[in-house]
Amino acid sequence: MYLCAPTRGSLANWRQLLGDDPLAGAEDLRRALDAIDLDSEQELEDILWEYTRLFIGPHRLPCPPLESVYTSPKRLMMQEAHDEVREFYCRVGIEVGSANVMPDHIGAELNFLSILFAGLTDKPEERPRYEKLADEFLAAHLRNWVPRFAGDMEQAAGSPLYKALARITRAAVTGYAPSPLIFSAGE
Repeated sequence: MYLCAPTRGSLANWRQLLGDDPLAGAEDLRRALDAIDLDSEQELEDILWEYTRLFIGPHRLPCPPLESVYTSPKRLMMQEAHDEVREFYCRVGIEVGSANVMPDHIGAELNFLSILFAGLTDKPEERPRYEKLADEFLAAHLRNWVPRFAGDMEQAAGSPLYKALARITRAAVTGYAPSPLIFSAGE
């Protein structure tokens, strides 16, 4: 939801992915998605503007979706975190597949974490390796900036969709514990 602009199709897909039985803690995200009238051009335009205002610009971003902005002293893009994240991905043998997406973008980092989670279940013989990688990535990267990013996002967002996305993102990053694989609302 961070890498893909909200369109009629993407919103419908997100609804379908959450399904009738959303993940624990995702109920308010599901309700926010269900409340959007996909036949209303004005609502779709409003949601797209909210996405653009929060994450793209043209004005000063209230919640830049880049780790380097949150972790560099001068809040600049493409600083140490950018390079460190890219190196972490290389250690696992992957790279960001789009020249338009920075490695330290919230969407790229969460996607990478999902790859590690998939390894926990898809490759049980390598579970300790994937647990270690997930713990290391969360500690070195996501937990260092996502709580502040999500707080900024929740405060700046005008729509229930992006407020709910901020809350579930913060909960997922701060509440993950790999042994056993659980998510909780607290730390």
